[in-house]
Amino acid sequence: MKFFKLRWTSVLFYIALVVIIAAGMTAVLLLQKPVRDWLSDYEASQPKYEVQRIFEEYFEHPDAEKLISMSEDKPTFNAPDTFEDAVKRYAENIEGKKMTFGYVAGSDRRSVNVKADGKRVARFSIKPKEEKSKYGRELYELDRINLFFEDPVEFVSVSLPETFTAYAGGIEITEDHLVQSDVKDDPRDFVPEGAYFFKYKAYTLTGLYSEPVITVKDGGGNDVPLEYDEENRLYSCRYEYSEELKEKYSAYVLEAMKRYAIYMQDDARFKTVKDYLDPDTDLYTNIYENPNSFVWEHDGYFFENEQTSEFFDYGEAISCRVGFDHHLTKKGKEDYIDKCDYTLYLHMKDGEYKIYYMVTH
Repeated sequence: MKFFKLRWTSVLFYIALVVIIAAGMTAVLLLQKPVRDWLSDYEASQPKYEVQRIFEEYFEHPDAEKLISMSEDKPTFNAPDTFEDAVKRYAENIEGKKMTFGYVAGSDRRSVNVKADGKRVARFSIKPKEEKSKYGRELYELDRINLFFEDPVEFVSVSLPETFTAYAGGIEITEDHLVQSDVKDDPRDFVPEGAYFFKYKAYTLTGLYSEPVITVKDGGGNDVPLEYDEENRLYSCRYEYSEELKEKYSAYVLEAMKRYAIYMQDDARFKTVKDYLDPDTDLYTNIYENPNSFVWEHDGYFFENEQTSEFFDYGEAISCRVGFDHHLTKKGKEDYIDKCDYTLYLHMKDGEYKIYYMVTH
């Protein structure tokens, strides 16, 4: 039987082999952590992770007001719209929607479009930080957020008397929106103090997101009914005569002018009409000094076709129109009919309305 004979050179070989293997395993073990750190550092420095973090923080469950405060682009709005309205509109576009993002082409994954239910609502970008990673790589942070807002395309116009005030959504419409003024729609060439011509003005509101509620108040702060032209988006109102004044003062002004008529035809003394006139006016003096130069020969009279109209409240004064047929009779002759037609202006004097100016038509 032949025995295996171990030579010393073989022993040295196996010892060297074991040492080499052990050294290799030790090297691998020693290098494993640095490699992991290096790979981790490389992965963590990739832009996509900062993009994902920003998306999750600001857009996964978006807060419209916070986003608007951070955005470089701000919503535009005109009165009666407010900042709060702008926030509400933007919130309606993003809240409760499926939020997604996609990289902007050519941005090296540093710029992102954000969509809500497939509609683009924002864009954000990242930029390198001043600090570097452990291994000197770029680190990223939020650069800017830009929100996309809908363009306001609505408009509305309102035409109203010069002395009235228009409101949009409860907010007074200012001169900034005035497109016409001093538009006269009045046959009169003169009005006395305390009255005014019937003039109109017009406003146009543009850049609106929705059509606001338009209201108008008269000089006394009362709401005024409006007409609406849907095709032209035009609200309008006009000076309106007062049925209340007519009901209250028709008898008074008719009596005043009938007394004036009989005085002018020398059928009464001045005291018959004087209590209806303001004594501190030229009208009072002129009527008092009237020489009755246009008296028609007659021995009786009566009135027909009495009517009052066009009562208007100026605040400091009122006006109205009074008309009637003044029949002057004489036995054996045909009646002379004096067709009387007056516009009167009255203001308060000693607790009563007194005529201070008169126009004969």
